Amino acid sequence: MKPEQTIPLFAVSPNMQADESSDKNGATQSSTPLNLCVLGSGSGGNCTVIQHQDQAMLLDAGLGPVTISKRLGQAKSSLQHIKAIVITHLDQDHFRPTWINTMVGWRIPLYLHAWHMTDLKRMKHAAPLITSGLVREFAEKFNPLPNLDFHPIHLRHDSQGTFGYRIDSDHGSIGFATDLGHVPDTLIHQFTNVDILAIEANYDPKMQQASTRPERLKRRVMGQAGHLSNEQAFAAIQRIDRRSADGQPAHVILLHRSQQCNTEEKVYEVFSQDQTIAKRVILTQQRRRTRWFKLNSNRKFPHPVSNQLTLGF
Repeated sequence: MKPEQTIPLFAVSPNMQADESSDKNGATQSSTPLNLCVLGSGSGGNCTVIQHQDQAMLLDAGLGPVTISKRLGQAKSSLQHIKAIVITHLDQDHFRPTWINTMVGWRIPLYLHAWHMTDLKRMKHAAPLITSGLVREFAEKFNPLPNLDFHPIHLRHDSQGTFGYRIDSDHGSIGFATDLGHVPDTLIHQFTNVDILAIEANYDPKMQQASTRPERLKRRVMGQAGHLSNEQAFAAIQRIDRRSADGQPAHVILLHRSQQCNTEEKVYEVFSQDQTIAKRVILTQQRRRTRWFKLNSNRKFPHPVSNQLTLGF
């Protein structure tokens, strides 16, 4: 399967294209110090692979290990390269219990916030993972891979909340946030001057209201602890873009689009209001991976994060 192209509704300027090398079969491969590929994103499951130097890790594991193994293969990687899994939260579309045996067998550690440990202990068949010594709790900055700093940002989502991350290395930075009902000023501040911005654009409000979903679910999704609409995501990206240096973020990756309550056309309708942003937008898919996005430059801009957990409330 070929990698997904930049959303066809948006024009892409040459200097904003993601670099990647291709083999004779059209598969893509990455070879620079910090790389990102979204293996799949949507209501049916979310998973992103990050390569740093000679190692790799997953950010969320909401698709099963068989599916992820296949998509890693398409991206010229494999489960053998995965040295850690970091999760945003424990909803099944972000961490599938089917990963537990694979993680224990391959000795892949799971990084999660201490606030999510209770949920993990309640998860069916989680005991082997917990007793294996592979669970790594964090409360502030941590390093799932050497020289790769994860700065967690606590965001409102359902009861326990979720975590966004500013990810820093000597070669660039990534801002990653999904499943948040609103965008706090803290997140805007933390994501200023990132090279890659990955944020959810989950639903179109009119489609949500007109859907056959139960009213309780509609209120949850559209509430302050639910998900971001296209308009909310666009407004947040505009604020980050205006605070950042020219050309930052170089890539804007839209995550977690609802299959029932959103469409590519609805996303285009909103983001086409600002062509300087629209030309950098990549819309992820549930069943297809993106290309590799690669960073290979020394840090040019200071970043505002501290070593402490940031509460995004």
